[in-house]
Amino acid sequence: MRAKLLALVLGLLLLGSAPAWAANGCPAGSYSVVNSPDGTSLSILFSSLAVSTGGDQSAQCDLVAPLNLPAGYSLGVYRVDYRGFAQLAKQQTAQLTVDYHLGPKGNSRHFKRKVQGPTEDDFLFTENIGAGLMKRVGCGSEAALNVSVGLSLSGKGKGEAQASLDSGDAAAKGALVYHFDLKKCGK
Repeated sequence: MRAKLLALVLGLLLLGSAPAWAANGCPAGSYSVVNSPDGTSLSILFSSLAVSTGGDQSAQCDLVAPLNLPAGYSLGVYRVDYRGFAQLAKQQTAQLTVDYHLGPKGNSRHFKRKVQGPTEDDFLFTENIGAGLMKRVGCGSEAALNVSVGLSLSGKGKGEAQASLDSGDAAAKGALVYHFDLKKCGK
C-alpha cells in the first residue's frame, strides 16, 4: 500500500505551470525538459549543445525548470546522469561542467569531468549525491531546478574534434537526467 501511495504522489510531480526557459546558447526549440511518467526523474534534452574544432569550441546554456510539488512534500536530488558523445583525436579533450541547485540560490552542486582522446563514442557520467550534501526544496517554498551547463574542447591533436550533450533516442537516454527523492515535510 505504501509503495502505491508513493508512486501516486511521485506521479503528481510535474513541471510547473510556467515553461522552462533558458539563455546563453540554448535558443528556443534547442532543448526540452521532460518528466518521467512516474515523476521520479526529470530529463533535460539538448538538440544542439555541441562544440567542434571547425566551429565554436565552447558552449554554455543556463536554464530554469519550475517544478510543482504536492503540498506538504519536499524534493531532493540523489543522482544525476550526464550523457553525450565525443569524437576526439589523441591529445584532444572535451570538458563538461555543470552547476545546479534547487529553489533559491544557495546550496549548489558543481560537477566537472573530462573526456580524453582518442575516442569516438558515447560517454556517461553518473553523480551520486550523498544524504545531506544538497539542500532539499519544498515544504512551502517554490521549487525550480536551475542548471548551468558548459561544454568545451581543448588540445592540439590532429583531426576534427567534436563533443555534444544531446538527447539520444529517448528520455531514458537524455543528456542530463535528474533523479528525485520526494519526502513528506516534517519527517
